[in-house]
Amino acid sequence: MRLLLRLLLLLLTTSVVVPSFGQLSDLHYLPPLKQKDVGFTNQLIYLSTPNTTPFTVNVYKGTSTTVLTTLTVSKSSPATYDPGNGDNNITLLTNDNTGIVQSNSGLKFVAPNGEKFYVNWRGRSTSQASSLTSKGRAALGKAFKWVGIPNRGAGITLLSNSLGIMATENNTTVEIFGYNTDCTFRNGASEAGNTDDIQTITLNAGQTFVLEAAVTSLTSANQ
Repeated sequence: MRLLLRLLLLLLTTSVVVPSFGQLSDLHYLPPLKQKDVGFTNQLIYLSTPNTTPFTVNVYKGTSTTVLTTLTVSKSSPATYDPGNGDNNITLLTNDNTGIVQSNSGLKFVAPNGEKFYVNWRGRSTSQASSLTSKGRAALGKAFKWVGIPNRGAGITLLSNSLGIMATENNTTVEIFGYNTDCTFRNGASEAGNTDDIQTITLNAGQTFVLEAAVTSLTSANQ
């Protein structure tokens, strides 16, 4: 019984402690997403760290190797970065830039001396708010799954499902598959201009791609 109790305590400790540090990293990526019609207006990106000594974080946009801005962060002094309100084509894309490879969207946060920090995006409007946290290096990989609940509501034509991708290496080929083949996706100004059953996108480091399945009265599959 005592051994079982120790094992349970170990499992509980592991389950609580390990994930809490999974977002702490010296490198973070924030690919853009897509909202439809009424959505987030005000946005801020928050940086925090357990380090008591202040350090610098360089921010890059898209494929650019030029520092967009430099932030200083410490435990007692978190930092914020304002990407701009609404569909700024950095964190949230306009219709015209959705479903098309972008080179000037998405953000990368780097501590040049290797210090660890957190990155959290927050957005709000008059009726809603949201928060997204970057997982840092722990999130890098080659296989991912998108999971969502049915997207149904009273204002059905105002809803949207989106997936944001950002490449970390040149000549990255991404395949997206496994969804209902009746789904339609945005291709620029055309809300249902992409009807491919499998999406294949090639990206270089820093390039991004957002796949949006807008919820419309034309197809129930997008719900």
